[in-house]
Amino acid sequence: TRTMVINAHATMQTMLCDQLLAYVHVQSSGFFEDLIIDVVLALGYAGRRRDMARKLGRSGDGGIDGVIDLDELGLDALYLQAKRLKPGTVVSVSAVRDFVGALEAHRATKGVFVTTGNFSPAARGVVEAISKKIVLIKGQHLTQLMVRFNIGTKVTDSLQFKEVDLAYFANA
Repeated sequence: TRTMVINAHATMQTMLCDQLLAYVHVQSSGFFEDLIIDVVLALGYAGRRRDMARKLGRSGDGGIDGVIDLDELGLDALYLQAKRLKPGTVVSVSAVRDFVGALEAHRATKGVFVTTGNFSPAARGVVEAISKKIVLIKGQHLTQLMVRFNIGTKVTDSLQFKEVDLAYFANA
C-alpha cells in the first residue's frame, strides 16, 4: 500500500543520511569547508553563484571558514564556521562564543555554524540570547539538506503516485 511505500522511503532516507555523515567524517577539513559552501549556495544564497563565495579556513582563520557575499557589491555577507567532529561529539558553548567573537571582529551580523556533531543546550542558548542572526546546523540537518539538494547524492529511482482526476470527468 501507499503507506508502506512512504514508510519504506522514510527509512531509506534515514539510512542515506547516516551513510552521508559517515562519508563526511572521513574527508578532510578542507573538503568539509567546501561542502558547507556548496550547501549554503544550494539554499539560494548569493544567487547560487560560486564566485561570490570564498573559503578562508586555514590555521589562524580567526574562527571563520568561509564568507558568502549576499550582494554584488559585498555590502552584506554571511560568515561560515565548519566543525567536522568525531561521531557523537557536541560543540561546546565556548566554540559558539568564539564564533560570535569572530563575527564581531569582522563586524558581521549573520553567521552559520555547521557541525557533523550536535550543539550543547548552552551553545544553542548563546545564539538565542544575542542580536546577531546565527544559525546552528547539526550533522543530521546537514545531511538532510545534502539529500534535498543532491549534494553527494544522486537520484537512482523515481516513483509517482497517481489518482483519478474527477474534474476531468465532470466536464464530459
